[in-house]
Amino acid sequence: MQKQKGNMGVVVSFIIVIGLIVLAVYSLMHRPVKVDPLEGIKGVDSSAPTTAGDSATATTGEQQAQPTEQKTMEPNTNANKNVRNLSNFTPVAKVSTLEKIDQVVGTGKEVQAGATVSVHYTGAVAATGAIFQSSKDFGTEPVTFPLSGVIKGWTDGIPGMKIGGTRRLVIPAAMAYGANPPSGSGIPANADLVFDVELVAIK
Repeated sequence: MQKQKGNMGVVVSFIIVIGLIVLAVYSLMHRPVKVDPLEGIKGVDSSAPTTAGDSATATTGEQQAQPTEQKTMEPNTNANKNVRNLSNFTPVAKVSTLEKIDQVVGTGKEVQAGATVSVHYTGAVAATGAIFQSSKDFGTEPVTFPLSGVIKGWTDGIPGMKIGGTRRLVIPAAMAYGANPPSGSGIPANADLVFDVELVAIK
């Protein structure tokens, strides 16, 4: 009888251990992924292969931002029922040069080249108007970054803005990510991009 109780204790202990292992594996597989609100604008990873004509995708042509953890996000295509389109934007098949369109001219201090800025932004694919990321999806606080650490279309497109202003940047692929968009960003390879940028502060 004592032996049977001992065997039962071993079996129960084994079941508990297996249950804890299963719970730990489940928790690891379903843990939340850290989201980077700069994913859609940060500079290109210098370790990624580039193709001819894509050298302009670096932040300043030479400087490049350090890679950060990338988020997992379904590509944002028109086939997706949850697709959002950039307001008051007509899709364009091809963008050849950087366009800077001031929708609201600010009244505050003007951004100088190489400054650190705080902004809200919404980014979309120019060919479809489909939004792939908006800083407002991550909360009410603006995102802050140096202009030397983002795509060239931003490095060249933000200077001249004034605090309180809103500018639309229409960016050719060569000044964005070229053939190497961030994994999981929803940005197609060689995609021209469009951003609506609201300048909140200059640091």
